Amino acid sequence: MILSKSKMESDSFLDVNNDIYRMMTVLNDCVELKRMLIYTDKRPLEDYDVINRKSLKELGVNDLSELDLRDSHICRVPVLPLNEEDGSMIVITTLSGEEAFRAKDMRVTIAIDVFTPANQWIINEGIRPLQIAHIVNNVIKKDFNPTGGIKYRLAGYINCQLNDVMLGYRLLFDSVVDD
Repeated sequence: MILSKSKMESDSFLDVNNDIYRMMTVLNDCVELKRMLIYTDKRPLEDYDVINRKSLKELGVNDLSELDLRDSHICRVPVLPLNEEDGSMIVITTLSGEEAFRAKDMRVTIAIDVFTPANQWIINEGIRPLQIAHIVNNVIKKDFNPTGGIKYRLAGYINCQLNDVMLGYRLLFDSVVDD
């Protein structure tokens, strides 16, 4: 979050808190991402109209768009224990915040961790956590409306590990001034 002198100053912590929830919500609206997170086989993006009807009924929905994955597969904190049958998980956290005294602004880095069981990494489309990271980055770029007009840009990514089973990548998003 970058707070400009020309704009009314707000509480950076509350803005980041709102942005994290908004990120969860916009990611939860992406059906392609939901497929990658909950379908654990090697073909998560194929049309499973007949095959997955049973799976959807078990989840209590008729369509993936109805399924709410917030705080289960799209989280603000790591949900442990998560086992291999549960599929992949995304965790959104504030990694750091730094105040620049000269410019009187706050620069925030938000981490979006993509965790996938190691036995589910290889899929027909390539590597599952990298495919999920691609979808997450596109959703944040195109569909996310942050608090106060501040945007987040992907600054990089690194390996991450939640436990012996859940491995993946940490996407680092830095706040930037809207150009």
